[in-house]
Amino acid sequence: MKKQSIRYHLICLLVVLAPTVGAAQSSQQLLLLPESRYLRQEPALTGRNDDDYRVSLDILYALDADQWRFFAEYVATNDKRTLARLHLGYETRAGTSFWLGRFDMNQGYWNKTFHFRNYIQPGIMPPGIAGFEREGGVIPAHFSGVAAKQRWSISDRASLQLEAGFGTGTRFDGRRLEAYDLLDPDGGRKPSTSLRLTYQPDAESDNEFGVFFTDNRMPMVNTLFSQNTQRVIGAYANRRFGALRLYGTLYGVGNDLDAPASGGEDDHFYSGWLQADYRIDRHWMPYTRIEHSNGDRSDAYLSLFPAFVRNRQLIGLRLDFLGNQAIKFEYARTDFLRENSNQWAAQWSMIFP
Repeated sequence: MKKQSIRYHLICLLVVLAPTVGAAQSSQQLLLLPESRYLRQEPALTGRNDDDYRVSLDILYALDADQWRFFAEYVATNDKRTLARLHLGYETRAGTSFWLGRFDMNQGYWNKTFHFRNYIQPGIMPPGIAGFEREGGVIPAHFSGVAAKQRWSISDRASLQLEAGFGTGTRFDGRRLEAYDLLDPDGGRKPSTSLRLTYQPDAESDNEFGVFFTDNRMPMVNTLFSQNTQRVIGAYANRRFGALRLYGTLYGVGNDLDAPASGGEDDHFYSGWLQADYRIDRHWMPYTRIEHSNGDRSDAYLSLFPAFVRNRQLIGLRLDFLGNQAIKFEYARTDFLRENSNQWAAQWSMIFP
């Protein structure tokens, strides 16, 4: 990326943030999350090793001013810079909030909880089905538009929460999904709609259970297809049993592909993952995850994503130290759509302050 473009991105972010810093009767927080990651892959078919190094910095800023809410996340890595999220919202006295900006899709559990891929995320590699657009994901992870959130108290401890979003969605550019970029807007997009309903049995814990639905209208270029109407339904859960935490998500994905020449195709697949973390003490946490999908090479939509994860068995170890830093190590046996691979990963990350 050219230096002028980098400066342009930073100036845009500062222009947005600057008017809010001096707001009266407000509370604000600025967090920096640097990361250094190494990933090694050994494909079974070719035998050629693939080493990938990445350094990144997440800048998070949040502001509450009376009933107004603002949040921004800017991510810079060694090969790209992205305004990942940008929210401006208003919360009513009754607890309903309305937002404008760029958001996570209201689906699943991993991305809604661990959007930034470094210190906050328990491990290193996210589940394949939860991959971002630039990570080779097969379902959209972001949209730009309007969102709303409503919470209802069921009892003194339990509650229900509904999240809804509608806006400009994702398109397929011939190689991967491409989310709408607020800093480099373009046309040719179609709408995306998402709903997520969450039940929280205890306000003092992070236990939760939920269901979700998304409808994505994705234009497609440089392929035989002109558009994909993708609908995703699913359910997720997060439950703690003392030091043990179990959480996972199940997705059902339908792809209605339009093709001017042949009329199109309808494809369906499901994908799910389940992870277990065990907190030995405040420093050490081993974890393991299994992933499974039933998509295959004959699926017209999935065939466009050779890095689609069909199966994965992963183990890892996390070491937390100095109160705000972590080192993680992982090994995974991954069956991609077109090859099998052994993966080793190591990561250092921190959160400041």
